[in-house]
Amino acid sequence: MDTYVLAVDIGTSNVKAGVFSVDGDLASLVRIEIPIYYPEPGAGVQKLSEIYDSTLRACELALKQAGKDVEALSFSSQMHGLALVGEDGEEITPLITYLDTRPASALRSIELKTDPYRLYVETGCPPRFIYPLTKLVWLSQLAPNKFRNARWFLSAKDYVMLKILGEPYIDRSVASGSQLLDIGKLKWSGLALEIAGIDESKLPALCDGEKVLCNVPEYISSRIGLKSGTQIVLGASDGALHSVGVGAIRRGVLALNIGTSGAIRSVSEYPLVDRDRAMRFFCYYIGYGLRLPGGAVNNAGIGLRWFRDEFGHIETSVAKLTGKDPYNILTEEAEQVNPASDNLIILPFLSSERFPMNNPYAKGVVFGLTLRHGKAHFIRALMEGCLYTLKWIYDSMAENGLEGLSIRTGGGGSRSPLWRQIQADIFNLPVEMLAVEEASLLGAAAMGFVALGIYRDIGEAVDRMVKVVDVKYPNPKNHNKYVKTYSFYKKLYYTLEKLYIEHSQLD
Repeated sequence: MDTYVLAVDIGTSNVKAGVFSVDGDLASLVRIEIPIYYPEPGAGVQKLSEIYDSTLRACELALKQAGKDVEALSFSSQMHGLALVGEDGEEITPLITYLDTRPASALRSIELKTDPYRLYVETGCPPRFIYPLTKLVWLSQLAPNKFRNARWFLSAKDYVMLKILGEPYIDRSVASGSQLLDIGKLKWSGLALEIAGIDESKLPALCDGEKVLCNVPEYISSRIGLKSGTQIVLGASDGALHSVGVGAIRRGVLALNIGTSGAIRSVSEYPLVDRDRAMRFFCYYIGYGLRLPGGAVNNAGIGLRWFRDEFGHIETSVAKLTGKDPYNILTEEAEQVNPASDNLIILPFLSSERFPMNNPYAKGVVFGLTLRHGKAHFIRALMEGCLYTLKWIYDSMAENGLEGLSIRTGGGGSRSPLWRQIQADIFNLPVEMLAVEEASLLGAAAMGFVALGIYRDIGEAVDRMVKVVDVKYPNPKNHNKYVKTYSFYKKLYYTLEKLYIEHSQLD
């Protein structure tokens, strides 16, 4: 009898759920978009109730679509979100996502309380506006009464666990992206809690996400269609499980993700941080004793999504008529443009940026525009821009001994042959595409099968479940062109760095 796991990924833009076999085959896949709200300049929030409802709905639809009984419900989740939640589970604040730049005003307070590099070494997280620690300090200053009255400080998945189980639980992987976890001891950091002015009683219970947590309560099982006795595996962060889902859990294999945000990651058997005090990359936790050095960018697929919504009305209409994905139509247009977009360069910072620089004031910039440039140039330049930023992060990782021999790519961007080729040409490394696009979901399923004892360890699960179906090799001529453009890209950013701050003060 075949064994199946239901994996669910509580992402920033979507909740995704899929039923997987032990061989990594996908029996069903459901995506439900979650709105992100921008109620004021700098804000980027989500409603916890919509996240919870979407999670249960996605699970229910995936189970119906697959028509299979599953043995476990295994989770992947977004990181860096924070919400204040009351005693009865009420939302005191919405979930403040990594896209929200308002907490940046609290960074100075943190820097006055401790040496930022000391905090970085202990938590693996450099001072950035994205982290829940910064959000806690900001909320304590902005809304002290709400801060004091909160029973829980929770991220997206913690809230879902609170609603399902009556108590919030957090895996050490998601916790490692909060700047509140000691990345060496894998316990809450005393230094971080002191800076935040809280104790751990207001945080969810720390758990090993790679182990079975408990059974799904009967009322949830009956609501979404699970059989009695289905087990919950808390799982890990979407970033960590992306690395698992593409099979990048051994040195030399880089995981590159192009989703709403983007990331480049390696793996380490011990905590590893940037020797440079610029603190250009993070070090999170996967599980199984493995650390996850790398860097993430706010602006990846979100730039193309913005372009689709604002300027892609024709492509969207054609997609509806033909049944094609509008993103495929957009990227097919970009294929007609030369590498480096005929010197059109876009700094794609539509929602500020977090790595390798720390700039909540960064904005999008179009440079080199001429009359010969058209829509297709903009599309390709947006695709290239986010990869220049990821290459910038990778260069800092390589300086610290994290060179890659190949790239495993995932996320929505991996669907595009053009985007995969651009990755290969910019990084000058072979880029491997996997059979299952939703790498974080596959990673959650793999973790679920290991927790059930189907596989003896995560390495065996990855070797069995992850399948390479395409490889793009770098084109030397294109790479040489990108080397020059990438160098100019960084110069352009540094030229504008002080102007970004000045621009933020125009209001």
